[in-house]
Amino acid sequence: MVDTESALWAQALAQIKSIDPGLWFELSHPDGTPREFILTVEGKKDMFPLVESMIAQAPKLPDWRFYALKPAMGFDFTTRYEEVLLEPKKMWFLPLANESRPAELALRVGIPNLTPDVHRQASNGVLVVLDTALGERSAASDIVHIEICALPQNPEADGFVELPELASYIGWHKRKYGTA
Repeated sequence: MVDTESALWAQALAQIKSIDPGLWFELSHPDGTPREFILTVEGKKDMFPLVESMIAQAPKLPDWRFYALKPAMGFDFTTRYEEVLLEPKKMWFLPLANESRPAELALRVGIPNLTPDVHRQASNGVLVVLDTALGERSAASDIVHIEICALPQNPEADGFVELPELASYIGWHKRKYGTA
């Protein structure tokens, strides 16, 4: 387990925050495999070059791997954001059309059993899910708008697509509009 009270954690956080307060990091658990240090900006595209430059200058250490931005991990996980449990394999998405900007991808994400009292937490949690599943670069660059809703009784009949199909859909959308 990563101890966020450890000296390593505090020192790393202080160092990156001294460079820019918008920087954050994730650190893998010590489990006998090389440790992973992921430098993230929580999807702020204008900060991607800074992160990439910093990681390019990271030392080469035998038991460490350094990554600029969260890598794509796929949809085979569950996560808890505050009190909301999110299971991507049970979530669906609906592409939203914008006739004036058809190349821009907007989504409505349907969440099973979503209640109004956790809407804010679920909205933030969906951003975490997409960063994790698609990778930070894709989640921030390929999707311009995200909203959430309770999953309809029959999502497929309402035009929704299973969330694990989103990466393929993004690829298809980019090819269709020549943005790939």
